Amino acid sequence: MSSSGLFSEIKKHPWILALVILMHMGLALLLGINLSSDEKPPMPAAQKHKIIDAVAVDAKKYDEREKQKKLAAQKVIEDKRAAEKKKAAEKKKQQELAKQQAIEKKRKQAAEKEKQQKEAQAKKLAIAKKKEQERLKQEKLKQEQLKQEKLAAEKKEKERKIKEQKAREEEQKRKELARIEAEKKRKAEEERLRREEEKAELKRALLEERRLEEEAQKQAEYAARLQTQREQYVMLIAQKVENNWLRPVTKAEGQSCDVIVTQTMMGDVIDVRLQSCNSDTAFQRSVERAVRKASPLPLPPNPDVFDREIYFTFKPRN
Repeated sequence: MSSSGLFSEIKKHPWILALVILMHMGLALLLGINLSSDEKPPMPAAQKHKIIDAVAVDAKKYDEREKQKKLAAQKVIEDKRAAEKKKAAEKKKQQELAKQQAIEKKRKQAAEKEKQQKEAQAKKLAIAKKKEQERLKQEKLKQEQLKQEKLAAEKKEKERKIKEQKAREEEQKRKELARIEAEKKRKAEEERLRREEEKAELKRALLEERRLEEEAQKQAEYAARLQTQREQYVMLIAQKVENNWLRPVTKAEGQSCDVIVTQTMMGDVIDVRLQSCNSDTAFQRSVERAVRKASPLPLPPNPDVFDREIYFTFKPRN
């Protein structure tokens, strides 16, 4: 240790100076005793050695004690320094701790504030989320309701269409049955009418056949009458022609001619034609003159027997 350091330590610890002074006084006292005893008879060597040893021991002990004292003093100083250093360190630690606590406090406050903000934000988000969830829930319920309404409407529409289709099918079936029934009735009526028509037609045919037969019979009878009348009419014309005929000078027996006379409604002769004659020219001219001389020819007894052309065979009687 340097003198300045020792001096500073003595100033800090005055009891060390007192201890040093006491040690020096004891050493001086011991040396004074030795100087005063020079006049006395010298001590035995053994005793001197003992004294020296004792002094050496005491000195060694002293040194040891001094050393221990110094060490103790040094320890005190070091302890004090350590205590002061510890105190300073503790103070610094306390300050640092206070600073850290302040920082921690601020951090905690900031963290608490941030936590509160986060909580507020989380709460706000939770509220917003809850609102969104509620909105989504309501929207989902609305969509589900719309879906159910749509399904119900579709089901109702489907049922309506099925009902209408069924009604149409039933109506169509009813109409078809009615048509079939009407067709059956129509066919039955047609068959009835056909049979009645056949009966009526048969009746008409029978009546017509009877009428035709009667008419034919009447016509035949009438034709027969007409034929008789015609024959009589033609015979009257032929007789009148014969009555007006002048026999030629030539032989006329067995001669004849087919005469075709064209006349008017009043019997006036318009034309005379002769054909198929087996006679001479004189006979033929006499016949033609007789026909023209017989004009007007006799009128028919019945207008139905009149004919513009009259055909007869002129063959005079002997």
